[in-house]
Amino acid sequence: MTATTLRPATRSTSTVTPGRSVRRTRPIWATVVVYAFLAAVTLASLLPTVWVMSSAFKTASQINSGSGLLPSPWTLQGFVDAFTQIHLHAYIGNTVLYAVGGTTGALITAFLAAYPLARYSFRGRNALVATFSLALAIPLVGLATPLFFVVRSLEMFDSRLGLVIFYSALEFPFTFIVLRSFLLSLPGEIEEAAIMDGAGYLAIIRRIVVPLARPAIATVCVVAFVKIWNEFFFANLLTVSADNHNVQLALAGFKSQFGFNITGALAGATMVMLVPIGLFLILQRQVIAGLTAGAVK
Repeated sequence: MTATTLRPATRSTSTVTPGRSVRRTRPIWATVVVYAFLAAVTLASLLPTVWVMSSAFKTASQINSGSGLLPSPWTLQGFVDAFTQIHLHAYIGNTVLYAVGGTTGALITAFLAAYPLARYSFRGRNALVATFSLALAIPLVGLATPLFFVVRSLEMFDSRLGLVIFYSALEFPFTFIVLRSFLLSLPGEIEEAAIMDGAGYLAIIRRIVVPLARPAIATVCVVAFVKIWNEFFFANLLTVSADNHNVQLALAGFKSQFGFNITGALAGATMVMLVPIGLFLILQRQVIAGLTAGAVK
């Protein structure tokens, strides 16, 4: 009888090269399900916007009857009513002034505050940062009454300049937090090298810090501009005369002055929506870069 030699079963081992990550392949069906779900969510979120834009070219009878998504026949009467009945172009001009002026004021003041609080250490720095940050936690609706009396005591009630200054202060906390967080992620060695070369404070900000902080600047500009563009509550509180109203108050005039011209209201809403959408499409790369800055170290 011959002895049988038993050998231990060899276990196949996979060697992983150091520094190389193991890639796990996802099943095809899982990828299809994920993309189908994302497509359904995207279509559901865009459906109200598409309905408003398509209904702007319908008649009131077509809208009330719910005759489908696409207008049949197409009409531009809603856009004519928007410019002839409430003179929407004048209110769009006011809103552009408020949005651009408020965004610019918030950006300049917040940047000048965020840079020294991000780069220099001094007594009371943390208290200032906490004070500016806690401003976002205060409900603005609860401050409507004191804000009303402050604006009136400064003799800026029912004035375009008063709204510009108010919106600058309103958007300051958010702008400050985003800019300071981004500036903290920037290396300080470049600025130190510029100081050794004899560059001044303003030259460093203009030639080094501002170009590097362009994504964060674009992000806060888009967010602040859209918020001011769509603002209704404080515009209604701090203005009385129609000459100082913004476009959101003008759209509400369709219901109060002309019964309810639904076609004109939807046409005006369509034109109002196109401005922030176009702004985001133009600056989308900078905005995405600013939102994702610091996510990967």
